[in-house]
Amino acid sequence: MRPTCLASETSLIVVTDIHGAPEPELCFSSSLPVTARLSLGDLCNQPALSGEALHHHLFQDGGMRQAVAALRDRLTDQRHLIGLGYSAGGTALWKAVQAGASLAGLICVSSTRLRDEPALPIPTQAYFGDNDPGRPTDKWLATVPDMATVLPNAAHAFYAEAGHPRRAKVESEIALIFSRWNAV
Repeated sequence: MRPTCLASETSLIVVTDIHGAPEPELCFSSSLPVTARLSLGDLCNQPALSGEALHHHLFQDGGMRQAVAALRDRLTDQRHLIGLGYSAGGTALWKAVQAGASLAGLICVSSTRLRDEPALPIPTQAYFGDNDPGRPTDKWLATVPDMATVLPNAAHAFYAEAGHPRRAKVESEIALIFSRWNAV
């Protein structure tokens, strides 16, 4: 059973991938309270960029530093927020916590660039498809996030597919994780 109303003020902050995905109706947060839905283009002051142009800007031209700084500034003293990041959006949230952003927990979906990142001092959950060639090693998955789930028969952008067979499982797990972290 997914919670629809929670007693506390905890909510999610969602950061989408380089394509602005998933669409709000496909976000795994659909049954949870969301404070903000942010795009990487907006966070790095390049709202017109998306896709490969945004990817290039983020990882070649310093845009990720800008996005991380914007998140860090926005998330100062926000201990009642849980982050939910998709692909590079999860990477930006992870790096923002490393830079001093306050979150109660972080859920990253297909955030393959985390493969070189160390553990965070907050609860973390990572999801990856087993068909995603960029997913971190089994060693990273076993030692860095508090919890990691590798989904069978799922590619990198499984989260943006309306009919993906793993959608319901992940959405239900995220609701349970949110409830558990919310109770702390």
